[in-house]
Amino acid sequence: MKYAGNLIIKALSAVVISSFYVMAVQAGEIPARGPVPFTVYDQDGSGGISEAEFSAVRAERDASRATTGRLTQSPPFSAFDLDADGELSPDELTAGQRKMQQRRPGRGRGMGRGRNMPSFSEFDLNSDGMIPEDEFIKAQGQRIYERSQAGYPMRNIGNIAVFSEVDRNGDGAITPDEFTAHQAQHRQQMMRQ
Repeated sequence: MKYAGNLIIKALSAVVISSFYVMAVQAGEIPARGPVPFTVYDQDGSGGISEAEFSAVRAERDASRATTGRLTQSPPFSAFDLDADGELSPDELTAGQRKMQQRRPGRGRGMGRGRNMPSFSEFDLNSDGMIPEDEFIKAQGQRIYERSQAGYPMRNIGNIAVFSEVDRNGDGAITPDEFTAHQAQHRQQMMRQ
């Protein structure tokens, strides 16, 4: 019964979380991490992304990242415009984003020895050293959304961590030690499969 309850909670959490992020993307919000959806780039709704639209979104994202100390080097429009017609189609954008993901060291190669596992700071959204349940759910949803937009297969979505599994002492907040212990346990489970 407990197993069925956990599955129901996980499924409902995934649905609620994804709906929040779909609304954010529909509102044209530029995600801080991961690939930017086509609809965000296509600001005039023409079905294609001009170099001006592409550059404007990239500049805004780079400026936002710079305020948090995360300097990035965005690839040029020409790296995505495969047919050199001056406009990106949805397929060109997706192909370019996948290509960029594959070029990142340690990305796109599966779990391996812990690659692609989130860090505590990615879940500690307000940087206070603790992750309460609402922060955990929001960060987890953001990670799921970003990975799905990047084309990662969502094969193990049913095995997603539930807050109570990570909050080992049940005090309502995850500490760095609890987070690390849960990741180590998860990594061992993945190695056995």
